[in-house]
This record gives sequence, C-alpha cells and structure tokens, in this order.
Amino acid sequence: MTVFGKRLGEYAKFARVGMIVIILVGLARFAVGHSGVPYDLATHLVSMTITALLLAVIYGARVAASRFGAYRHLLPVVVMLAVTMYGFIIAAILVEGLGGLHGYFHAPGHGLQPGGMDVRTHISGQLVAMLFSIAAFWLLAAVGFALSRHLVFVRHGLLILVAVAVARVVLGASGVSYAIGTWPTSLTLAAMALAVYYGYRASSSGWGRWLDVLLIGIVIGTALAALVIYGIVVTTALGIPSYFHAPGEGFQPAGLTVADHVRGHLRFSFVGMIVLTVLGGIGFAFGRRKRQAAPAVA
Repeated sequence: MTVFGKRLGEYAKFARVGMIVIILVGLARFAVGHSGVPYDLATHLVSMTITALLLAVIYGARVAASRFGAYRHLLPVVVMLAVTMYGFIIAAILVEGLGGLHGYFHAPGHGLQPGGMDVRTHISGQLVAMLFSIAAFWLLAAVGFALSRHLVFVRHGLLILVAVAVARVVLGASGVSYAIGTWPTSLTLAAMALAVYYGYRASSSGWGRWLDVLLIGIVIGTALAALVIYGIVVTTALGIPSYFHAPGEGFQPAGLTVADHVRGHLRFSFVGMIVLTVLGGIGFAFGRRKRQAAPAVA
C-alpha cells in the first residue's frame, strides 16, 4: 500500500526512532506512575504528549532536510507517531483500569481526567483526542518543515540552551544561593549571546536576508520560553530549590504563584523575541560588513 507515492514501510522506517522514543517514554511513565510518586509531582517529567510534540517539529525539519518529501508526506509520519503514542496509552489504560493498578495513565481526578471516569469512557476520549493530536502534530511538523534550514543552523545553540537549563536545575537543587548561581546559568543571557553569534555567522553561512535573522531570533526565543516555563513547572512540582521559581529573588515578586509566573513569561516571550531579533540583526550587520570588507581572493 502506498500513500502519497511512498510505501507505509518507508514511513515506518523514517519515523522508527521517534516511535521507539515514544514507547520508551511511555514505559518510563508507567514505571514512575507505579513507583508511588504522586501524579502531580512527576507527570511532566515523563510526558508522552510533550515528547510527541517535540518529535513532530523534529521530524518536520527532517523531512525537509533529508528531502524525504513535501508537506503532504508529513501526515503519514505524524500519524505513525500519534498511533504509537495513543496505542501505548490505551494499552496502559486497560492494564491500569482492568488490573486495578494506580498509575498515571488511568488516574481519574488528575490532569484532564474527571473523577470517576471509567475505562471505556477514557479510551473513547483518547481516540477522539488522537484525531485532534494528529492535526496539532501536522501543524507543528509543518512549522519544522518550513523552518528546517533555520533549525539545522542553530541546532547546536539549542543544545547549549538545554545544557544551561540542566546546569541551572542542578545548581539550584544543590543549594547554591540564587545570587551566586543565577547569572552563570542564565538562559536569557545565553540566548542573547547565541542570537548575536548566529546573527554574525549568518552572512558567512549563506544567509543574506533580514527575514532569516528574524526567524532565527524567533526560534531561539521560542526555545528560551519553553525551557524556562518547563523549568518553572517541573522544579516547583518536584519541590526542589530552584532558580526558575524563586519568589522574592531577582525580578520575581514575593508570593508569586506558579500560574502567574508562567503567564508572565508567556507575555514576556514576545518582548524577548524582539530583543533577540534585534541582537541577531546587530550581529548580522557586523558579519555582513566584515564579509564585504574582506579582500576578494584572486
């Protein structure tokens, strides 16, 4: 059977790593859920949904970068990711619901699961949710496809931001004071430096349009906002000392709630993207000027 000119086996081979990653995260979620760790404490750390959303963007970029296909070829790829995720979820719901086990998959009263929800209703709801998820995954994959060159260009910078976020969690959890540890592990400062660096490199790497610099700033700004919000939610849920959510420290007012903090960062993210774009533009201008001033090679 072929879909858009490619066999299903070709799509499965292309998406197999992502499918395996989803299953591994599902197994981790199942294990953590049955280890006795409360739902609200660790559910975000082993989220299959967050994993699948990230994979949708990655595979969208991969389809373009590898020339696997066009936008229409994204649909079978994300369908395979969605079927893998929801297939595992439904199997886990059956195991927990029919086996009387208490885990994260069938946990009425937690997350989006109303109290008293039975297994049949839960599975029916997941099947409906899968259709909406496929649409969401395709949209994210389309974004990844459209921004493929930009994502590949800044991929190492995005990994640096992830590393800085991990270091920020480790230092905060180890008890290093906010005043000492927050600046060396500042995601904002790291993102600003990366914006200037990639803006400067853009000209010599074949990027000649200001629009490309704008998109690079948006990519870095989106990654920054996502990491900060994830850090706020996860470290607060785990109850560990954190620089991400530390009311009374830095620019965080005393008594600041997690919900207000997240909303504040969402609103600020747009301003942050503008700042990063401006910094990227400054780097781009200097890089282009240096390139134009360089003597021509005979």
